[in-house]
Amino acid sequence: MASRAPVRESSRPTVYTEAMEVFHRAADLIGLDRRVRMELEEPDYEHIFYVTVKLHTRLSPLTQDQDKFKDLPESELLPDGLEPLLDGSFVFKRRALIGANLAMRDGVVRLKGKGFYKVVPGRPERFKAYRVQHNQARGPYKGGIRFHQDVSLDLFKVLAAEMTWKTAIADVPFGGGKGGIKVDPRSLSSEELEALTLRYMYRLKPLIGPDLDIPAPDVGTDGTIMGLLLRQYTDGERERHKLRGVVTGKDTRIGGSEGRVKATGQGLAYTIQEWFADRGTTPAGSTFVLQGFGNVGSNAAEILCGLGARLLAVNDAGGTIFNPNGIDVNDLIAYVYENPQNLRRTVGGYPKAQQISKSDLWDVDADICIPAALGGEINGPVAERLKCKLVAEGANGPTTPEGDRVLAKRGIELIPDIIGNAGGVTVSYYEWIQNKRMEHWSETEVNGRLEQAIKSNYRIIRDIARNTPRRTATHNSTRYAIGKEVDMRTAAMVLALKRIEAHYQLEGFSQ
Repeated sequence: MASRAPVRESSRPTVYTEAMEVFHRAADLIGLDRRVRMELEEPDYEHIFYVTVKLHTRLSPLTQDQDKFKDLPESELLPDGLEPLLDGSFVFKRRALIGANLAMRDGVVRLKGKGFYKVVPGRPERFKAYRVQHNQARGPYKGGIRFHQDVSLDLFKVLAAEMTWKTAIADVPFGGGKGGIKVDPRSLSSEELEALTLRYMYRLKPLIGPDLDIPAPDVGTDGTIMGLLLRQYTDGERERHKLRGVVTGKDTRIGGSEGRVKATGQGLAYTIQEWFADRGTTPAGSTFVLQGFGNVGSNAAEILCGLGARLLAVNDAGGTIFNPNGIDVNDLIAYVYENPQNLRRTVGGYPKAQQISKSDLWDVDADICIPAALGGEINGPVAERLKCKLVAEGANGPTTPEGDRVLAKRGIELIPDIIGNAGGVTVSYYEWIQNKRMEHWSETEVNGRLEQAIKSNYRIIRDIARNTPRRTATHNSTRYAIGKEVDMRTAAMVLALKRIEAHYQLEGFSQ
């Protein structure tokens, strides 16, 4: 049996090495070829580069010496020319001066009805950017673009590797990649965010392509950002329509796929349906708590509630809410995404539920816990507190290795992220196919294909975990079972590694 090379005592655990524990565990179990193991232990390429953008002038709240300006007349500026930011400041746009009545002293203005603000002149800013390309044995690199202030090279290595496993589990012909920019996109105006996105693609263009590396949305990005990336990549190209597949997750009006926005949440809902079906029941009447109310969390909640489940509590970066009688998901979506006063796009402050602490979320008694925010949230202490039967992972890596061990000890079942949130990349593949063929499928066709893909691969993982290989009309797990029972996360990795290893075994290595 091939085994992992010994780790030197001086080596310190990192986010990446911890995330690779399940890889090494599964590789040991199946006796993964040593050379294949080495190919997969580290990414093919790690790209770090910098992008610069000119930031606009800002009006920042004056927090001291206000008495010096109490006689300053109020200024009236065109409201459309001031874009509010989360920190209470405004991005000043030139059109704000149209018909303005402006009074300024020592760089301070007094906005009517708002108070005193210091003018902070615009300046160029530099941002750190990344693209990690993990493996392409099964096809082009594939993975999202993340705009977040806490990203790092190590994190993107983790996420790129997870895409390699996820595309293999979904059985779509892609490899794994991930990238983005170290920035809080909410700290930028819409124009600044557009400029940053375009500049990122300008630097990224030599590294990607519709048959080389295909980005998609991730945390902090969406279909609008994908449209900007597409435009920048295809500008000046003679046959730009042939390049639509360079990014997925686009708006349906510019080559995006029906069902793509909800795909990750939809895929998670399909796995939860399968978990209930295996027990002879349905999600109807069940209860769940949710961490994260972004694309994955909000859509999964909407779909599950449509199946008869009841949402009891939600946490996001801005707050935590609880209602023992259930939360109206559609009303909460309107509060978060359609309320112009809710700049943070948070569930915090939702008036039809109790405001509780994030810590209290883990104590809510429910059938299902869905972590759909960032990684590492369910650690050992949190796992000890959970009062649920099932953890269904919507986020990437939300449970730490210690959390996994505690969940197993307590008998709490798990739907691992690499199948739980594989709906997004699966429908991204469908979008890529449609772009290649210049076709547009209906949402019914997309969801039909997605349901079959997610449920059949979930069943294979379940069979591997239980060591019950079988061939049915919907799936065949006979070539993947390893002769012993394993946990679901290890089973998912076994499936991924066996599918990836087959390419090396049958194709060999280029010389």
